[in-house]
Amino acid sequence: MSDYLNLREGKFPIKIDKFDIKFSDDLSLGTLKNPLIINLSIDKLSSEIFICKGIIKSSFIESCQNCLKDVEVKLIVDTNLVIKDTDILLDKNNESDESHYQNLKYFQIKKLIEEEICLNYPSIIRCEEQDCIEFKEISNEKKIQPFEKIRDLIE
Repeated sequence: MSDYLNLREGKFPIKIDKFDIKFSDDLSLGTLKNPLIINLSIDKLSSEIFICKGIIKSSFIESCQNCLKDVEVKLIVDTNLVIKDTDILLDKNNESDESHYQNLKYFQIKKLIEEEICLNYPSIIRCEEQDCIEFKEISNEKKIQPFEKIRDLIE
């Protein structure tokens, strides 16, 4: 399958079930353990609005942020989003919403998949082993007040 789709032309729904992806180096994702399992469908709602539904499954190897051991991060992204042209985003009358904006004539599947994975990737990676180092929370100890005893004696 091509890296680009022209959503302005073609038959709908468009089924995407196999897509070989290499993530950009600037993304802070672990190492991809298995190939992505993609089952997406793009449907046309109007000439400017499309809907993408489906599932993206992935498995990454990432380091635990406490003990630095390798941890498997499994993601199952249930996608249900609206796709709009970037021209709509630049329109001053339109307020931005939670939609995916791209040029519909040169629609990049890779960009859509990367965005969905990045939005659902956990920000904190920790292993579940008991011997993993745990950082204790800073407790609010009672402050030592040197004149407290004197004040108690006066009262």
